[in-house]
Amino acid sequence: MTTLVAATAVAAPAHAATPPAAPYTALSIDGTPHSWWHQGARVYDQTNGSTFTATPAAGDELTFRADRDSDNWTFRMAPPTGTSWSAGTTYQLTTFPAADKAFIDVSHAGATCDEAPGTLDVREVTRNPETDALTGFAATFLISCFSSYHDLRGEIRWNSGVPYAAATTDVMSHNFGDRVVGSAPVSRTITVTSTGPAAAQFGTVRFPTATTAFTVTADTCSGTTRAHGETCTVTVSAAPTKLGGEWTFLQLPDNTALGQRYVQLGVNGLDSRTSGISPSSLAFGDRYIAETGTASAVTVTGTSATPTTFGAATIGGDDPSSFLVTADTCKGVTLAKDQTCRVEVAPRPAGRGVRNATLQLPNDSLTTPRTVPLSVNGVVGAKGTYYPVAPARIMDTRTGNGAPKAKIGPNGTVILQVTGRGGIPSSGVGAVVLNVTVTEPTSPSFLTVYPSGRAKPTASSLNFQKGWTRSNSVTVAVGTGGKVAVNNLTGYAHVIVDVLGFYASDSTHLYTGLGLGGQFHPVPPVRRFDSRTSGLGKLPAGNQVRLGISYGSDANWRMRAVVVNITAVSPSSDGFLTAWNGEWPEPKTSTVNYRAGTVTPNLAVVPVRHCYDCPWSSEFPTFGVYTHKDTHLIVDIVGFIDDGGLADGLRFDPRTPTRIVDSRVGQGLPANLGPGTTGTVTTPGSVATEGTEALALNVTAVSPTNDTFLKLWPNGIGGIDRPDVSNLNATSGQIVANAAITQVGPTDQFNIYNHSGTTGVVTDVVGTFWRYPGTASGPTAQGVTGDASRTPPALRDQPTPSYVGR
Repeated sequence: MTTLVAATAVAAPAHAATPPAAPYTALSIDGTPHSWWHQGARVYDQTNGSTFTATPAAGDELTFRADRDSDNWTFRMAPPTGTSWSAGTTYQLTTFPAADKAFIDVSHAGATCDEAPGTLDVREVTRNPETDALTGFAATFLISCFSSYHDLRGEIRWNSGVPYAAATTDVMSHNFGDRVVGSAPVSRTITVTSTGPAAAQFGTVRFPTATTAFTVTADTCSGTTRAHGETCTVTVSAAPTKLGGEWTFLQLPDNTALGQRYVQLGVNGLDSRTSGISPSSLAFGDRYIAETGTASAVTVTGTSATPTTFGAATIGGDDPSSFLVTADTCKGVTLAKDQTCRVEVAPRPAGRGVRNATLQLPNDSLTTPRTVPLSVNGVVGAKGTYYPVAPARIMDTRTGNGAPKAKIGPNGTVILQVTGRGGIPSSGVGAVVLNVTVTEPTSPSFLTVYPSGRAKPTASSLNFQKGWTRSNSVTVAVGTGGKVAVNNLTGYAHVIVDVLGFYASDSTHLYTGLGLGGQFHPVPPVRRFDSRTSGLGKLPAGNQVRLGISYGSDANWRMRAVVVNITAVSPSSDGFLTAWNGEWPEPKTSTVNYRAGTVTPNLAVVPVRHCYDCPWSSEFPTFGVYTHKDTHLIVDIVGFIDDGGLADGLRFDPRTPTRIVDSRVGQGLPANLGPGTTGTVTTPGSVATEGTEALALNVTAVSPTNDTFLKLWPNGIGGIDRPDVSNLNATSGQIVANAAITQVGPTDQFNIYNHSGTTGVVTDVVGTFWRYPGTASGPTAQGVTGDASRTPPALRDQPTPSYVGR
């Protein structure tokens, strides 16, 4: 029995109707809101035109049917097999005759279902004293239908003197519909009617779950007793406090078989500030990884009478790094109805495969932020990859090749067409790798090579003394029209330029037959060959040393070029070295120009080939270094270029030469470096942008007090200490430059070591290398083969070098 709570004051009940008189023949049905079978309350009795049929049968079976209008219920019941009904007994129910449970079969207008589990609480049984046949019956039932819910409760009376309580509500549910959050509440009054011969007793009305949308604002039911036909009311107000639908039940406890009245309540909260977004999502399709694609716009339109104010658009969700907000006219804007603003989003995939994120548009409505799903499929592009070409001479002022046939004079500049010449494509070129040589200079000076169409930078590419023939590797971005500028500071000098390869500015070459270019893999610098200790003696004039290298099978077969520092030591006379893939004949270009008795280095990117006529396995990539005159030769490996598919490769971002170190004026280093001294350089943030892992440099030793050499290596990377090899050799009093590539540590720092004497150090950055997400190890490395660790490739067993003549 439900506990009832009395109220201190109640309203007068409505006028009572004439209740059914005993003996009672009636059926009350109460279906819960969850019931598949029947929802709501209904009473069949003598006062409302209902008709009944009761048919006793053998074994105390009773079939009881109630009809009202076009509706009917039939209950077929029997006690456990071999027993008779007993008043005061509660029977468990089953849907087939059984010895331990009562049998029941119920149909509603011909429809039936599994009525068990359930109970039948028999209240009264009367019989004919002569035949023992049933003549009266009273019971309270609880039955289920296809579920664990107690779908149906009620009372059965046939010729019974046992009264019962019953009640109905005028609605089983009420939906208040769409209501603006914060608007005035609306109300609905629910009428409850007592429908049984026994008075209905009501407890305190309640909501079974916490709700902020509904309140009871009037109540004449709680704690009252209502006779047959009497009514009471409960008024409920709805005022949503949040967006979306909210549902609950109003429950009024009572003394009926069900134990309470249920009314389901619903309301849908709306926002007073609304806006439309078109399109509702942005799908960018295939885009190149780490490249910013074409932006698409989202238009926001005010759609409500109440204006909406927007904040700054942001990117959130799973992979926000794959998208950029490129324009935002909504920030700080208040949109009235039909006014618009725009936000533009560009894709920049952070890795391979589908990348998802969300454009977020914060605002002062309840729907904040408004969101737009974003998607893009990252595919591998070619931007920043390297394409080696067969060395080719594209400028020689001695012959008029690529420039007037004359020395370059004081502050003279030659504009050199690079693209479309010497194997370099006419488009899709971001930077070129050149070997620049000066010869017959009339005074000490330096060359500056820079993109045409831009202001001449404060930087040097090649320093030289009067009368020198000297070369240096120069990586330079191409400028207007695919050209570069070559400037000589003072005096007059012939200049020779050989082109060795290029870095792609876009993915054009994926579709021109060149395919995907290579990525740079820095390695701990290691000396691959030193003729002074090899036992082979000086490299004879007209010969090459053929070198094979090994970084493991996968790297070996993917390698396209090696990055080496090549040094001529104590040549017998003036001459030059040429580095190439070693296949005769050698190209008519130079890599290192040396003078007799000097130590002359140069950085070079040298194509490799798999040599099938070498004494070692064809697995090893090989290259050769040819000498014009007898000389000792040193070859140090600082990295290699792959075919674009090896994990954790770096790509190149060219820039106008930028000076970051000049120890003479305290820039980058506080002072000139003394003997055995290491200086640490912090790369400016304007140069080492996010993701930078290595720098392409031109390093100059300025007027050292002794013969010396410089070494560069990253600061703060575990396992990489000061290398055993040098980047630059300089003679006392000279100004000598050499190209270099060095990794930077986690704080964008690198070290410079000076061996002997005191020297000024000047360093210019010509570009940066960054780890490409499309082949980076980790989650973004799907599809990448080979070693996926971030550890630099390790040198393996090397083939024995050999001297080979033409």
